[in-house]
Amino acid sequence: MILEDILGYSFKRKILLTQALTPPVLQQRKQGKAFERLEFLGDRVLGLVIAEALYVHYSHDEEGKLAKRLSYLTSREFCHIIAERIDLAQFIPIKIDELKGTSVLANCVESIIAALYIDGGLEASQNFIHKYWSDAIHNVEELPKDSKTLVQEWAQKKGMEIPEYKEIGRSGPDHAPNYVLEISLQNGWTATGEGKNKKYAERDAAQKLWHIIASQKS
Repeated sequence: MILEDILGYSFKRKILLTQALTPPVLQQRKQGKAFERLEFLGDRVLGLVIAEALYVHYSHDEEGKLAKRLSYLTSREFCHIIAERIDLAQFIPIKIDELKGTSVLANCVESIIAALYIDGGLEASQNFIHKYWSDAIHNVEELPKDSKTLVQEWAQKKGMEIPEYKEIGRSGPDHAPNYVLEISLQNGWTATGEGKNKKYAERDAAQKLWHIIASQKS
């Protein structure tokens, strides 16, 4: 199956889809800078479409609850879930092992949304978002918590100090840096995360540490 079949849309300007699948790590070979612009736009389009859907579905909720749901459904973590659901990695010319621990897949989802928006208007991007986000939109009655919150609450419940985040590395050019951060708990458990800024790297590290915690609990 080709990606356009999965997206439910046939591009008139195929270059847009190519650009949306060319993250900065490939920019020496292809269209990396165009990707960053698409990612910027896609993030905003996703936010608008999800915000409207939440406004309609949760008609009696106050702004605070809507904002928390919006934050979760537009997060890098959730975009990564969507990327895995549509098996997006097979369409990106990067080895699977090189994608692990990065936000590349999530960023590509946002770039694809922008490409759909530019080529087919808001309807094209809405159709894709509604198709793959619909179940989650209708099933977030319990406000979800991100991994950073889950790890912190678990640590405090165990009588530990709050998790510590420390930058341990940085690579890439100034316009497209990649940060590596380590999260550590008082009991000695650690995990590392990567991202295009420190915020994303912290989220990635927390997510990995939460997986460790969850495995110990099961």
